[in-house]
Amino acid sequence: MKLAIIKFSVGGLAVLISYIVSVVLPWKEFGGIFATFPAVFLVSMCITGMQFGNEVAMHVSRGAVFGMIGVLCSILATWGLLQATHMWLLSIIGGFVAWFVSALIIFEIVEFIAHKRRDKHGWKTKRSNNQ
Repeated sequence: MKLAIIKFSVGGLAVLISYIVSVVLPWKEFGGIFATFPAVFLVSMCITGMQFGNEVAMHVSRGAVFGMIGVLCSILATWGLLQATHMWLLSIIGGFVAWFVSALIIFEIVEFIAHKRRDKHGWKTKRSNNQ
């Protein structure tokens, strides 16, 4: 429970700083830079590494790559929907859907490729390459 509170606090602090920067500074895009600050990811990596070691932290990091590429898709979808519809709520919902779907698709593609590599080359298995 303590770890969840730490993640929530750091993530919430990042959101608060992003909001303050976007309100105080005259350059609104600068606040957007802070909106993508990977606070929760960094805290998750530290906590996972301390609790479970490098192997599990590596898997968390790999999953974060899928999610962060999904964030790029979300940003592009949200921006595109805002340009087309001028409806912020619809754009946010569309961006969330784009994030989730793109992250899952990327995950599945990477898993498919890894599975094919294992079958073909005996990658990370006990089999030899000529079997």
